[in-house]
Amino acid sequence: MTKKIYAYGMDGFVTPMMKYFAAEGCLPNFSRLLEEGTVNETYPSFPVWTPTNWATLSTGAHTGTHSVPTWQTVIERKSGANEKDVSVSSFDGRANNAERIWNALERAGLKGVAVHYPGAHPSGVDIGYVVDGFGAPGHNSTEFEVAAAQAYTTDASKASDVAMAHDGSAISGPRSVEPVPTLAAADGWSNLPSSASPPLATSLTVTARLGGDANDFHLLAIDSSGAGYDRVLICRTRNGNDVVAASYLGEWSNWAIELFRIDGKDQQASVRFKLMELAPDGTGLKLYRTQITYTNGFTYGDAELEAELIERFGPYQEHASMTPYTSGMIDFDTALEECEYQGLWFANVANYMLHEKDCAYFTCHWHLYDYLNHIHLADVDPACPGFNPDTSEKYLDYFRRTYQVGDRVLGLMYEAADKANHNGGEVYVGIISDHGAVPDVRIANLRQFLCDKGFLVLKNGGEDAIAQDLDPPPDNIDWGRTKAFLARRGFDITINAEPGPEFDKIERELLTALRTWIDEETGNTVVAIALPKRDAYLLGQWGDECGDVIFAWDHNYVSGYYVQWLGIEGGGNVGAPLVYGAHHGGFIPTENGFSSTFGSFFLDGPGLKKGYQRPVDRLGYIHAVDVVPTFCHILGVEPPAQAQGTVARDLYHGHEMVKERTP
Repeated sequence: MTKKIYAYGMDGFVTPMMKYFAAEGCLPNFSRLLEEGTVNETYPSFPVWTPTNWATLSTGAHTGTHSVPTWQTVIERKSGANEKDVSVSSFDGRANNAERIWNALERAGLKGVAVHYPGAHPSGVDIGYVVDGFGAPGHNSTEFEVAAAQAYTTDASKASDVAMAHDGSAISGPRSVEPVPTLAAADGWSNLPSSASPPLATSLTVTARLGGDANDFHLLAIDSSGAGYDRVLICRTRNGNDVVAASYLGEWSNWAIELFRIDGKDQQASVRFKLMELAPDGTGLKLYRTQITYTNGFTYGDAELEAELIERFGPYQEHASMTPYTSGMIDFDTALEECEYQGLWFANVANYMLHEKDCAYFTCHWHLYDYLNHIHLADVDPACPGFNPDTSEKYLDYFRRTYQVGDRVLGLMYEAADKANHNGGEVYVGIISDHGAVPDVRIANLRQFLCDKGFLVLKNGGEDAIAQDLDPPPDNIDWGRTKAFLARRGFDITINAEPGPEFDKIERELLTALRTWIDEETGNTVVAIALPKRDAYLLGQWGDECGDVIFAWDHNYVSGYYVQWLGIEGGGNVGAPLVYGAHHGGFIPTENGFSSTFGSFFLDGPGLKKGYQRPVDRLGYIHAVDVVPTFCHILGVEPPAQAQGTVARDLYHGHEMVKERTP
């Protein structure tokens, strides 16, 4: 029987936090993994960002080789004066310039499957499977999204003009809570259902993301028991028999598969609702609607597989996150329920694809933990200066319940793997993560620093952009006097000179400035490492995507995310944030306490040690580039062509890598 591997991806998973909750006794499946399997943290690829490390975890290649250092990637460089380089989202499969594990499996005649995995489409495979190969967090809509999630209220005072990014920061976008007409007598309706009080009606419109087509729904509020209005019927017309979905107060509706008008065409898509608020007297209503997602297209032409997955496990919901919670659409419990639906859906698909569709390898990307880290990690880790002990237990329970959801996901995989192994199989159950996170302590504004030191010179205006650490408009930069500027990514700098003596002079000045940047309030250095491009391989950087100067923030310092932080206390280029959060990114990724910036690599299966954790003080960390070669070694296939990691042999019985010196 072919060996099989679950490599379930949990973005932002923090191993020390999991161990904390496992010690409480509330994570039975993770406790089993700790006892029976190998549980290790991994050193992430730099910079410690989502697209970068999921690229590493599919290729076994360093950042400079797979060329995904940030959220946008140049795939074609133009040389003409009026030509622009061609860039794509780093969640587009064309961004990754290295072969992936599913390509290596196919060469050996094995099938892999990737679900909601960043940059998995196009995949280059013929016999394997990809289910949603975009996998971006936040509001990065896929091509098969009809409309993003939305809440509706009849109370105009509760409508919100604020949209939220996945880290909880405000962004420009559609209203997060949209006003609808107040509930009124259901005039003009036919076939009204029975109700102890006269049915009340309102309506809402879903605007398609593509084309802007209006899709109307009509709502009836029902008093089902005589105790007041407690149920809502969602209909496509003013006909009580034309019910799409129904929701009692505080409960989810069934999934509805309906035709939606999108860019002038009818498209079948799925949606469900949850009635969040309904006054017993009908004076107020708040209704939540999930993201509306196509029922076809998300497996890229494999209509038979789409139908099988929907029939067995329900519709595919591409985006499930904490964003509706932070934006005021819904409460935390409801957001977690959505994320649990998605996580369990992925696990059920994993079981189906491995054990019924003859796949040898399953991987996915579930973003739940990263969402919660950005929002509430600073509320539970005492290392954050903004930590409040009065509220910490409330938010710690948010994390506890979130890790319990992950435990249920792991339990589904264990259940199927145990059955297969009992029947003579060799199934490995694994969890992988790209990175963790740590709470903010100090923040730095590099663009302000470059201005202060005379490297970046602005014309009149642009100060507001600098204050928010945003790229100033190019026409506000005095290019004749600017010597260096921050490139696209926040961890590398471009020198505004051709190679030669002037370039070398600016490079020396810039490296000295970065290496001697002192936070006057604390006396600490802000930058841990600053390197010219020729030395950037120390951080895994090389190739066309590597800037002229690469740097990494020191411990407790981070940049970017200024919309969430609002700014620096007292202004300047470094200091305490006005609002504390938690992050990962372009800093030295070796923070480890209650929080951790490390990734995760857990694996349980035949031939592996039980309860093994690599002694990092003797052997160092497993690197993220080692994960794919280790999986390939288990499956007996050559790793992807550009893989640069090694096999973590110490996970196996009989491989004792720690060597004691002979006295």
